[in-house]
Amino acid sequence: MSGVRVTHVLFDMDGLLLDTEGFYTIAQDKVFAPYPWCEYEQKKQILKEMMMGRKSLDAAKLVLDELKLTEHMTPQEFLDKRAVYLKDLLPQAELMPGAKKLLEHLHQHKVPCALATSSNRVHFKLKITKVVDLFNKVFSHMICGDDVTNGKPHPEIFLKALDLFPDTQDAKDPGKVLVFEDSPNGITAALAGGFRAIHVPDADQSEPSTPADQTLKSLEEFRPEEWGLPPFK
Repeated sequence: MSGVRVTHVLFDMDGLLLDTEGFYTIAQDKVFAPYPWCEYEQKKQILKEMMMGRKSLDAAKLVLDELKLTEHMTPQEFLDKRAVYLKDLLPQAELMPGAKKLLEHLHQHKVPCALATSSNRVHFKLKITKVVDLFNKVFSHMICGDDVTNGKPHPEIFLKALDLFPDTQDAKDPGKVLVFEDSPNGITAALAGGFRAIHVPDADQSEPSTPADQTLKSLEEFRPEEWGLPPFK
């Protein structure tokens, strides 16, 4: 990223900082088990990508349409059934490889950081059970899907997170703000907002429609100096 200097950083959460995606698979397996004819098992990966980064209700509508289950449950009923299983799973979430090192590093060097997750606030609080102190220390603010009207791939959540940084010239320039995302919808949202974007995808994931500025296999591969940030020691 020769010549690029970012001043602020925004992070997605699920699948990027916290290992939560598997919990959703477990919960949805249970919800859809009574409907073997809906081809959920065959479409599991497609559905995962379809849902990633979207607000809960938007994702639920897409999934039920794809599985042709709209006559069997409403999107809210699906979310309520899934929540029964998630409430015991989500508090077990652990940090992804490289996440703690990167967050601590940015905090140590006083790089302004914020969180922008499509997760609803109730699930968000469950997910951060083990990392609440770290997140409160590193992030100046944390935006959830409940806080915006339009979910990813719309850029609203990133633009709102940007707007909540203290009012400096750099903080109002999305071209100087780096977004970390694991989902194609999130990358599309970041680029649509004019941000710099790093994609850290799941191994089986498809590419976003517009490529990110950089793609990494893990946060452990990130080199801050490539973006004008202080290097790791």
